[in-house]
Amino acid sequence: MTKRFGAWLALAAVLIYALVLRPPLAAVGPLLPLIDQDLGLSLGQQGFLTAIPVFAFGVGAFAGPALAKRLGLERSLFWLLALLTLAMAIRGWFGFTSLVIGTTVAGLAIAVSNVLLPSVIRGRFAKHVPQVTALFTTVLAISASVAAASAVPIEAALGNWNLTLMVWLAPATLALALWKLALKNPVKSEPSPHQLETREMRGVSRDFGLVLRSRVTWAIFGFFGIQSAGFYVLLSWLPTVLIERGYTPEAAGSLLGLATIVGVPTGLLLASSFAKIKRLDLLALAVSLVTSAGFLALELEQSLLACILIGLGQAATFPLSLTMISTKADKAITPTLSATTQGLGYVFAGIVAFSMAGIREASGSWSVGIWIIFALTLVQAFCGFAADRAKPIKAA
Repeated sequence: MTKRFGAWLALAAVLIYALVLRPPLAAVGPLLPLIDQDLGLSLGQQGFLTAIPVFAFGVGAFAGPALAKRLGLERSLFWLLALLTLAMAIRGWFGFTSLVIGTTVAGLAIAVSNVLLPSVIRGRFAKHVPQVTALFTTVLAISASVAAASAVPIEAALGNWNLTLMVWLAPATLALALWKLALKNPVKSEPSPHQLETREMRGVSRDFGLVLRSRVTWAIFGFFGIQSAGFYVLLSWLPTVLIERGYTPEAAGSLLGLATIVGVPTGLLLASSFAKIKRLDLLALAVSLVTSAGFLALELEQSLLACILIGLGQAATFPLSLTMISTKADKAITPTLSATTQGLGYVFAGIVAFSMAGIREASGSWSVGIWIIFALTLVQAFCGFAADRAKPIKAA
């Protein structure tokens, strides 16, 4: 295998892998009313089902380095993809219990993959990290949008919501095959298990207390956690909210697809320019206010405007939060800051996504929940401003 062919093979493997990291989650929201009709779920069960993957993301943020230490980065990713494929294949066939178990397994596999894939990109494409990362994040956004927008039409054609979720087994199987081939041409710079233990696990243990005591940690946690909560509330509940307001399932899914794709060009443009922007604090404030305006429009039943504004805001806040994580601490402490802010942030997002069901059930409408998310995005604006203004964490 030539070096050039190996590089193209690795790129294809990474991008096809990215293709299956969002649809198992993005397709559930539009199908939730149909799943409810079939299984007779309470709002609490629906909320639990939608929150599981987000909680799993929190666990995965801490579990990634340990798994990579044991198996190596790329071998870990192969087995995670195999586990995700298996979970997608069986999760919907045996009632609510198997749906919960399968969704949990899929969420954990996706979560740990999210943590490890950037390291593979740095190792495989050291000279082209920004370009490959941009392609990777673009595929994530497009696949989420396509999955959300196409879920109901595919279900109408197939006549079964579980078969609809299984459509994404095809790219998952292709990704497995490509990843297996890529493993035959391993990257020479990949750290050994012993090196990973030294760099990641010991560093996390040594710096964890320092990170927890820093103000910048909690500001980034607020910014990352709230923007994640807003995104997963949107992904999980927007179709249900719109259907209750009289939209067809197809139209509700299309609007969710719009919200997940509309901001991609702007997000990519901003992400490539972060290093040139001197006042990221003002940018964090501005894009957070755009998101909050979107949730206000949603409460005022201006659904199209709401999806555009929320999509534009969230597309910018996610890469901005990752930029803050990577620049607000010494290099040796960054893995600990990343694991802490993302792990706790996703747990917070899961709690918010789950709580939306209880709030809806207790209040009789979605308005209270939407107002809460609106208020949280205002707090997010303050946290983003404070995070960039705070002093970076320095090694002791």
